[in-house]
Amino acid sequence: MEKKIICAILLVSSIVVLSACESQDQNAEKVSDTETQSSNDSVPEWLESFYNSSYEYRKSTIVLENDIEDTIAVVEGKVEASPYKEYIKIVEPAESSWSEAWFYGDGDDVTAILNVENDYVLQNTRRSYPYGYGSDLSLSKDRTEEYNGISCDVYTAEYTVDLTEQINQESEEAIITEPITAVVSQEYYVDPEQDQLLCMITDASDRQEKTEIANRVMNDNITVEEAQKLVSVDEVTKEKMEILSYDDSISIDIPEI
Repeated sequence: MEKKIICAILLVSSIVVLSACESQDQNAEKVSDTETQSSNDSVPEWLESFYNSSYEYRKSTIVLENDIEDTIAVVEGKVEASPYKEYIKIVEPAESSWSEAWFYGDGDDVTAILNVENDYVLQNTRRSYPYGYGSDLSLSKDRTEEYNGISCDVYTAEYTVDLTEQINQESEEAIITEPITAVVSQEYYVDPEQDQLLCMITDASDRQEKTEIANRVMNDNITVEEAQKLVSVDEVTKEKMEILSYDDSISIDIPEI
């Protein structure tokens, strides 16, 4: 495969990744929709274990509009906890600009290799963490619900994301000077017998709308108030992350390019 090097930040968002991650040249100015902060020390044991485990997963982006639910994108992947490596494969849509990707490195700054039409694209990027990672979560048990034949405890949490701070940190300059925050709500499906997280559903609708506002502010050089008048997001956007298996023996081979 031909080696290509792009010296730019790969802003991999949950929404963008799951909707084919679009061309990086086209979206270099966009905001990451996945947390990139340090882990909080007060999380429950099952969540801390998830953060530090090797596992295989499936992520689906689900959009609800006019009472019609549509799964618009699906990726499958696996994570090797230490040292950090991650592999992602696009399942849907088939017309994605890239088919698979590898991530590796220490800390928040990592390297990404994308398979783009049988060429390798090498990029420096920020590590993408699951929604809620590093946030001050106040978890409460909401109900008991069956998931894949298992009676699960369902915990809920809601937290606020400072998009202005995140954008400026990623850009290493004060691109946005006005505050833009978004509320994210989550449901965690936990197997109480195994004390394991099995599924996580994140409502990112408000974050999606505020991300569009932030992009307007950056791209059109307008104020937040002006951008709010131009942006209207009517659909509900959710990410469903299913943990297919926990496996400490997972080993990810990084392509040599």
